[in-house]
Amino acid sequence: MFGTMQFYLFIVLGIFLVGEIVGIATKGKLSGIMVAFIIFLVGFLSGILPADIIDKAGLTIIAKWCPAMVIFNLGTGVNIRQLIREWRTLAMACVCMICSIIIILCVSPLIGLKSALVAIPVVNGGTIATQIMTQGAIDKGLTIAAALAAVVYALQKLVGAPLASYFGVREANNLLEEFRKDPAAHMAALQSNDKGGEGAKKVPFYQKYQKYYSSTVMIGVTALFAWIAKSLDTFTGVNYGIWALILGALCNSIGIAPPKLLDQSKSTGILMIAMFGSIIPALAKVSLGDIGTLLFQVVVIFASAVAGIFLAGWVLPTWKICGSRNLAIGIGVEQFLGFPTNVVLVREIATATGKTEQERDYIESKLGTPYVIAGFATVTTVSVLIAGIVVDLL
Repeated sequence: MFGTMQFYLFIVLGIFLVGEIVGIATKGKLSGIMVAFIIFLVGFLSGILPADIIDKAGLTIIAKWCPAMVIFNLGTGVNIRQLIREWRTLAMACVCMICSIIIILCVSPLIGLKSALVAIPVVNGGTIATQIMTQGAIDKGLTIAAALAAVVYALQKLVGAPLASYFGVREANNLLEEFRKDPAAHMAALQSNDKGGEGAKKVPFYQKYQKYYSSTVMIGVTALFAWIAKSLDTFTGVNYGIWALILGALCNSIGIAPPKLLDQSKSTGILMIAMFGSIIPALAKVSLGDIGTLLFQVVVIFASAVAGIFLAGWVLPTWKICGSRNLAIGIGVEQFLGFPTNVVLVREIATATGKTEQERDYIESKLGTPYVIAGFATVTTVSVLIAGIVVDLL
């Protein structure tokens, strides 16, 4: 009764549920993933949870074939035209990432080169990069480095959210100071920019034949290109994650695949649980004696990453790319956050600084785009590309 696959699956999902509840109750101030990972870690250390609970829950096999599908799904959400229009935000985010990476590499003698390499795509990214690096570290027998990836991932939002909020409020106050001099002119300029001036768009293939794009077809399309990505990995030696991301963006741009097709087919949830399932086993390999080492490595990693963001966004003249030091830091910190945390933060910033509905709308429009674009570029796109390269260096 208590040793069945369904029972262990219920336990795994129950732990994630507790994390979700805490995250919602604290309005994101405590990361739900962090809470879930702490529960798993305590459960493993105390012996309450079996070390192979993910395998017992039947998630191990799914965790092996779903990453390419999830990455392809993310790729279909890449809006290349929008990234081109927001090139300043994209450039600022990438400069901050580069500076963070350089500083982490400089301090790698303190934590070990392998641990630094594993942490780099994770501190700059999200679930996909974490899965790639955790699995790569486990395959190479780097148990502490694999656990480090999981811990860094769990703590990202705890580090990034206060910084994004603080510098976002500073930027919002500066914007409102100018806005209040002539609200009508600023709103008119904002509306003019939002229209974009684009002509009539060609109806994409997937919209013409939308009735054929059932949930089964969309999952099948995703599986096809996931297989192609894996095959290209075998033939070229370039990581499948890079190929899946490129194929997803290409298929969406030429109209073969709708954006976020797995989301539309309502199948993302179980695949993401399986993705987490490939990260959790790293925590099962941590002993009490490893906790001190892990904590030290985590502090070094985040201190180095934040130092890199401040170097690029405040000290060096590179902040001029986006025109504001406060905005540059906010953009740089997005590598810790991503969607939907950045959207929630922007709304909180607008509520805290705007005195009228119009002012709040203005702040959401001015900060929302750079925050979301920066998060998408770093967490969803660039970090996956970096992980695809770095994992082969372990």
